[in-house]
Amino acid sequence: MVGGYLAYIGWFCGEAGVALMAGSSGVTLKLFASRWVFILPGLVGGLFIYTSVRKFRHMAVLPSCILVLILLFYGLLWVTGTTLEEARSDGWMRQMEAAPIWYRTWDCLRLNKVAWMALPELVLTEFGMLFVVALSSSLDVAAIQLELQRPLDYNHELKTVGISNIISGFTGGYTGSYIFSQSIFSLRAGIRSRLAGYVLALCQVVFLVLPFPVLSFVPNFFFGSLLSMICIDLMYEWLWDVRTKLTPVEYVVCLATFGLIQVLNVEYGILAGVALNMAFHKMGFNVGDPKIAITDEIETVDAIIVEEAQETEGESLGLDLAQ
Repeated sequence: MVGGYLAYIGWFCGEAGVALMAGSSGVTLKLFASRWVFILPGLVGGLFIYTSVRKFRHMAVLPSCILVLILLFYGLLWVTGTTLEEARSDGWMRQMEAAPIWYRTWDCLRLNKVAWMALPELVLTEFGMLFVVALSSSLDVAAIQLELQRPLDYNHELKTVGISNIISGFTGGYTGSYIFSQSIFSLRAGIRSRLAGYVLALCQVVFLVLPFPVLSFVPNFFFGSLLSMICIDLMYEWLWDVRTKLTPVEYVVCLATFGLIQVLNVEYGILAGVALNMAFHKMGFNVGDPKIAITDEIETVDAIIVEEAQETEGESLGLDLAQ
């Protein structure tokens, strides 16, 4: 079920990337046919990044691919004699107005504009959102746990998400959860240092205080390439590559959950996937037992630790006898 959800996240990222490159809020075949010139470079760029990251597992591959795409775009502008304004008017870059000074952004928080009378009608919706966000955050943790191949403390991870959202909410920011794709790509690139997170936070602060919008100098297909790369990676891994890692019934649940989310929306699709998994389990099918897998893994790790300790103790005893 988690795999079906992650595959849907990939599909969602792909749709978002195509819509961004096409300059539209929705994606249709007609739109794709009419705006393919703007969409195709992003799809090719996403495939290029995905292939490079898969083949060359090094932390410098992803930023190098990003730099290549940016340099290629500006190189083409220079060769063709196209100005930035012309590129923006043609649809290759976004038209963005200069943002207000960072310390004036809180002027947009106008509580007198809130329709407080509508709040009682939204109580059930609020509880529904709490359930969906808690479930989706748990699935994000599950995705990272699958990549790590060791159990995580769900309560600790959810507390981190909750505290972060409380701080963001009180300071006028957006809500959010884990960017599990970034965590997974960092793991695959061999990054194990907290320095990556500190650098990311520092870059966000720098972009916030700069007096001009940085994104206005980045082509649309660049964002489309990153979203396409995430789409290809998640959908290939969780709709095809995972078939060898799951039982046949688990794989059916994975594919079914992906389809159910497409038809029933995220919340009901996930619930339907859970119900399908429980039904198969009740019928006696092998749907896997994550508790057993985690327990076996912990026991294996414990056995390795004990074995290493015994070897160390034996080497120490042999050294004492030799002396």
